[in-house]
Amino acid sequence: MAFYQGMVQGGGYQTYVAGMAVPNMQYAMQTPPHGHQPSTPAKMGYMSPAQCSVPSAIECWRWGLPQGAVIVNAKPKLQAALVDYDKMINTELKAFTDACKKLGGAVQTQGGAVGELFAAQRSMLERALKMQKPTMEAIGKLAEGETQAAMHKVEAACEAAAEAPATLRPHTRMVAGAMSAMGWVMVEEPGGYVKDSLNAIPVYGRQVRDVEGEEHSRLVQALTDLIKALRALVEHHFAKGLIKAGGGLLDNEKYSYPAKELVQSYRLLMTNNLQPFLRSARTLTPPPGSVPLLSNPLERLAALCDALFLAQSTMIDTQVTRLRPPSEEALGRILEPTTDILNDIEELEEQENEAAGPFQLHVQLVASGLGAVAWVSVASPPLYVTEILNSVPTLGEKVSTLGEKHAEFASLYKDLLRGLLAYVKEHHASGVHWNPAGEGAAS
Repeated sequence: MAFYQGMVQGGGYQTYVAGMAVPNMQYAMQTPPHGHQPSTPAKMGYMSPAQCSVPSAIECWRWGLPQGAVIVNAKPKLQAALVDYDKMINTELKAFTDACKKLGGAVQTQGGAVGELFAAQRSMLERALKMQKPTMEAIGKLAEGETQAAMHKVEAACEAAAEAPATLRPHTRMVAGAMSAMGWVMVEEPGGYVKDSLNAIPVYGRQVRDVEGEEHSRLVQALTDLIKALRALVEHHFAKGLIKAGGGLLDNEKYSYPAKELVQSYRLLMTNNLQPFLRSARTLTPPPGSVPLLSNPLERLAALCDALFLAQSTMIDTQVTRLRPPSEEALGRILEPTTDILNDIEELEEQENEAAGPFQLHVQLVASGLGAVAWVSVASPPLYVTEILNSVPTLGEKVSTLGEKHAEFASLYKDLLRGLLAYVKEHHASGVHWNPAGEGAAS
């Protein structure tokens, strides 16, 4: 069938009906009406038969169309998923950002960043759904730029609140944790992924509700409603993931998983941040006037820290980069080596507290921060590591008062945690970056 349509002034393509240009309607037919020039399907915006309709003889007479015309919609309708996403933006998201504005300060700033995040993801989805076979690599690239920038703003507001009055800290932490749900586009079972973020809201939500004023409880409810709406949307439209919805394939030929980058970046962390700290711990001498030690607990502590980061490096190399997201039971087994070492460090801390030796504060400082390696078990690793990093300065300042070398010890330890934070921000911003094309973990 050849396509024909009218040409209106200004270069737009529209149909002439009874001598008048009718917007949003075009027609195609085998025989051109008088005065019309042939056009291509591309010019007419034709994409599929679903966009066409065949008018009845009476409708052709009523509209002044020749018999046999086929009406073509120049602008295809939005996919249902985008329509529902727009509804969520205009209802639940708007209610949430309005609740943030009521509280002002860092919460209002963070609410604006959340609005940008949803807008960026909506734009990304529209582009992804136009792909014939979107790959995980392509989706990852689409998620860069505006989406990542907005997520960084959400986290930055949380970090800024740590320096502000304590009243709003739980609010920003609650919101930042919930926004890990936006990583659903990169997983195979997004409904369960969003559910995990939804279930985490009460962790800080209880503290927020305890603050006097209904506007605080309203924020918790608005955030809960927003994440519930997101969960309903992805379960309805993307039950098997965005890749499956677009017809893409999850295999190593289609998806270039950054295994090498994940492993090498962690090894650089160990070289550039861990080793300087270990050297400081192994060479540090007790403060002047201390009772002589039969054994140096910092030597034991350094050995445990070395083993801990080595165990996590091995886990990333042999498990994370080779497996799909595991079940909770399988994850528990994967984490056993690091969990055992953390238990040994906790035991060493208890021994030093009982002995009240010259390195008691040093062991407390390190033990209080090493929980950061548990980032592999949380939905928002950057937020989790940030909270632990923010709790370190108090003990660090006490250690620093003991002398220059002790201050260096505390500083190098904070550098180690900052390096870990930078690593998870770059590679695991929305949770552990398991290999979606990997094998299933043994159950």
